[in-house]
Amino acid sequence: MIKKEWIYSLKRISRVLIDLSLFALSLAISYKLRLEHDVSIEIKSWFWSSQFPFVLPIVLSLRLASLFVFQIYSRMWRYTELNEILELTKPIFASSAILALPRIFGFHAFNELFAIPFGVIIIDSALSLIFLSSGRLLRKQQIIRRTLKKRQKENNNKSKSRTLLIGAGQAAQELIRKVSQHPEIDIEIICALDDDARKQNVKISENVRVVGHISDLNKIIQEYNIEQIIIAIPSLRQQQIREIIELCQQSKLETKIIPGVDQLAEGKVTIEQIRKISLEDLLGREPVDLSIPEVANFINNKTIVITGAGGSIGSEITRQLIANFSPKKVYILGRGENSIFQLSQELNRISSVPFTPIICDIRNYKFLFDHLKHISPDLIFHAAAHKHVPLMEDHPMEAFENNVIGTKNLVEIAGLLNIQTFVNISTDKAVNPINVLGNTKRLAELIVNEYAKRFPKTKYISVRFGNVIGSRGSVIPIWENLLKNNLPITVTDKNAYRFFMTILESAQLVIKAGAIGKTSEIMVLDMGDEVNIDTLAKDFLRLSGYSPEQSHIKYIGLRPGEKLREELVGYYEGTNSTKYKKILVIEPRKASGNLILEAFEHLKDLSNSSSKDIFRNSLLNEIKKLNESEQSIPANV
Repeated sequence: MIKKEWIYSLKRISRVLIDLSLFALSLAISYKLRLEHDVSIEIKSWFWSSQFPFVLPIVLSLRLASLFVFQIYSRMWRYTELNEILELTKPIFASSAILALPRIFGFHAFNELFAIPFGVIIIDSALSLIFLSSGRLLRKQQIIRRTLKKRQKENNNKSKSRTLLIGAGQAAQELIRKVSQHPEIDIEIICALDDDARKQNVKISENVRVVGHISDLNKIIQEYNIEQIIIAIPSLRQQQIREIIELCQQSKLETKIIPGVDQLAEGKVTIEQIRKISLEDLLGREPVDLSIPEVANFINNKTIVITGAGGSIGSEITRQLIANFSPKKVYILGRGENSIFQLSQELNRISSVPFTPIICDIRNYKFLFDHLKHISPDLIFHAAAHKHVPLMEDHPMEAFENNVIGTKNLVEIAGLLNIQTFVNISTDKAVNPINVLGNTKRLAELIVNEYAKRFPKTKYISVRFGNVIGSRGSVIPIWENLLKNNLPITVTDKNAYRFFMTILESAQLVIKAGAIGKTSEIMVLDMGDEVNIDTLAKDFLRLSGYSPEQSHIKYIGLRPGEKLREELVGYYEGTNSTKYKKILVIEPRKASGNLILEAFEHLKDLSNSSSKDIFRNSLLNEIKKLNESEQSIPANV
């Protein structure tokens, strides 16, 4: 231990001596350059007998003291980066400013021993920065070379995948640099493709050249014996990424991608961020801009409650609020203790925003009221719901209890407590509904709008969107589990279509819609084009390394309550565009509040006494009558 400390002290002293030598060299060169063409001065005699030997110890002491003041020696040379170089400017600039003080106060250069010429100070400052930076960078390069040689010896026998990069921009160059620094990784980058004409046949690193356009992919794969493809263009639009992925799939080679710019920390690429292509990449969904002032004002310094926070959407809303904004406090409320506990554990690791977990059933009015009265939140995001279509067909009363009674409890309490905003998360299943889930969520929408009239101090909004790919209960986890157990993946119908969006996008759009919406409005998120489930299944199999032609798909037919195609706007509704991309609004219609609440009370009584078949039929009939009555009343009347 003592020996290690002694060695460390010697190394630190050697770094100081090197810096002093570089400072002395810099000052000598500066005087030489400054006086080289000054014929009025005998350079040789002055240089060695006059000012230079006098100011040398002053300059060295001042420069060295500045390095210590700015804690330059607390940084290791082997880890020098651009920010460390920039840090060196501080001590050099500070010490140069002090050296210039005699001249600033009127002392004359050469006539006064301590008045250094401005030219010498400027040249010396520049040279000092260059010399110190070079010394540190050379040391870093020495360490890198030594480490690389050691790693190469250890990994000489390991086979590496011959890799083609798609993209030759900054991200690709960063990736090449990282791969060269980590020879233990099984990647050997051979060449790159890019559609930029200026980059054709240009070297983007010592060993990697741009050898063609992206359309040349198959030819280049054969010519260079490529085994793997990495897409390294994070700035591409999603539709362009999809086209490139489809081209790569034709090659049947393993294809990976680096995340988009919005997902890269400080725009830098790391090896860990290279991942396999996912179905989310194929959806062609554009990132959501949450930077508008309305969203920040809506969230920052607010106390927020998220119901159903343990679910896919509720948990992602929580993450987005914490990652992108500064709420005062977040309460994560849910009935399932395990999911709330898991989210709490995650937030403990990543969150600097105060949060509190709450275990509460939204159907229990008293407990819910007591919690919300104590919390006194500004915003409620209501994500709690039963949402599995076939299960809810078999359990219609349970769906009604949770999706309708639970929502009514929340909207009533929100109004009584004068909570600023209530955001209800709805679904495309509520449009022209034919199943229990859709009818309960449509009734919930109508109840939210009715309470908006009763409590004008609270802003009530519903946000409607389609399927969320990758969420719990969605097709992706189901297919993954089937493949894991060597079973064919199931598809309901070859002609079934669904709207899809990512969990991230859905959560961000819910937040944005809540910020910009007006009370009683139903905000409809632009889901883009419908996706054929059969096509999605085949894409999934290809990405999982299977051939769709090898009978890995089993067609099971539509399940109870399912449609061939979903809708986002009902026959009884009309939409208006907003100034914000991806968000449409359904104008509120003044449907009879008495009819809505009468239907609610009737169904509530039936849920306690009737069979599930009678209740299901009654639910469908009641919502059909409400939709028809709403259709007969013009908007804004």
